[in-house]
Amino acid sequence: MGRRMIAISLVACACLLAFRAGAATLLSGRVAKFADKPGPSLDKAIIKFVKDAAIVAPLADPTCPGSSSLRLVTDHYDSGEILLDCALWSHAGAGYKYSDPLTATLGLQKILVKPSTNGGKLLIKMKGPRYGADPIGGPIDYFEARLTLGGEEYCGRFEDPPSEQKTNEVEKMMFKGPSTACVPLTPTPTETETPTPSDTPTATPTATTSDTPTITPTATQTDTPTITPTATQTGTPTNTPTITPTGGPSFFRVDSLALRDPHILAQVGSCVDVTETDGPLGALFSINGSIADAITMDGDMDGLLDFSTLYGFRPLNQPPSAGADSELRTADCTTPLGGETCSPDANQPVAATYTNANVGVCLQPLAGTTGPGNIGNYMPPVSSAPAPCFSQPPTTATFTLAGIEIPLVAVRLAATYVGNPASSLSNGLIVGFLAESTADTILLPPTVPLFGNQPLSVVLPGGTGNCALHDDRDVGPGGALGWYFYLNFSAHRVTWTGP
Repeated sequence: MGRRMIAISLVACACLLAFRAGAATLLSGRVAKFADKPGPSLDKAIIKFVKDAAIVAPLADPTCPGSSSLRLVTDHYDSGEILLDCALWSHAGAGYKYSDPLTATLGLQKILVKPSTNGGKLLIKMKGPRYGADPIGGPIDYFEARLTLGGEEYCGRFEDPPSEQKTNEVEKMMFKGPSTACVPLTPTPTETETPTPSDTPTATPTATTSDTPTITPTATQTDTPTITPTATQTGTPTNTPTITPTGGPSFFRVDSLALRDPHILAQVGSCVDVTETDGPLGALFSINGSIADAITMDGDMDGLLDFSTLYGFRPLNQPPSAGADSELRTADCTTPLGGETCSPDANQPVAATYTNANVGVCLQPLAGTTGPGNIGNYMPPVSSAPAPCFSQPPTTATFTLAGIEIPLVAVRLAATYVGNPASSLSNGLIVGFLAESTADTILLPPTVPLFGNQPLSVVLPGGTGNCALHDDRDVGPGGALGWYFYLNFSAHRVTWTGP
């Protein structure tokens, strides 16, 4: 049982909805108010639609595994389609409530959508530094709010001239209803982009082994992956990273990645923690030791580091800028560690977006979900990602450990910028939830000593048959019982020779 048995793959599904089942026009908008105050932490917005005939039961369910998104548009601002975390939705009578006390996505604090026989209600609230980093400042000629639940879009437009008041550098704007129909938006090229085979050579089909960490765009990876073309980079790549805070892409290679919670415990004579390198079996086998080896070593002596995961900013816009497009991918990165030159590999990159914050914390552990029995931290504890930082919208992800695919929901990612322009990323945090009912259905490979063909839950504290005396199970999205997985990472800027 060596360290090389561990592989990790991240599958981030940040795909925008390409097709809609329908569009409902909101004509009973009451008000849209915006306050732009000194200091982004004081900025806020509220949008109300009341007694609107378009909001009728039954609504599409946005709770997990449902989907939802929000888009805000003015004559000079477009938030783009913001994917909403299904784990933050809950039932509210015949309707649904989205609540995020951390306001991690564009400062979005609350969404309430409730149908009624007398006309339904939609309420949207935003506040704080993540909204204030790029507030909807005036003057503006119109404002549109577009909420999508499943395949149904609800959209209302305010276009009467807003009343404006400006006192002591405080700007307030207010649109009064009723609202009108939204104007169709021009399709965004990234939503319908089709890969062009001539842009990128097709990789030679090879079987993927559990020893090689990969990123796969869907749950099922084919044996012949291809690279999806992205915008062409101008200029000639060099062996020295080009620091470009605006314009071209900036790529950062993950140089450390460690599972912090929950720990993996197995009955090997006694109940043994095999997570960290300093555990009882650390010299022979550990989860984090295996990950570290794959990131830092060239075990097959092919001149490439064994496992290279990159986060790319397109472009790198640091606070106080709001953010931009990004991508998560694997790559071929040359040795030595710290002087890598990286190029696209055969796996398809996964497009996403990122949002910046100049104050506060972009991501931190959820209260009561870390440590043995959830009463204290394992050592080392889970690190948070404080400002100046970026975060990525919630998505789904699959981690593969020793060939075991672990599907997570409500996955978030964030990290702190080091330098401006950034030379590295620190305090990186990934969090996602695994339901116990899912863990019970995932069987360990027959090649795993002692535990082959047993459920994954057997090695997770609190799971059926686990040897631990403590219970690490958490209450997750929709009240499901399971485990929040926390991984910390760091990354440094590398030379990128791809598009």
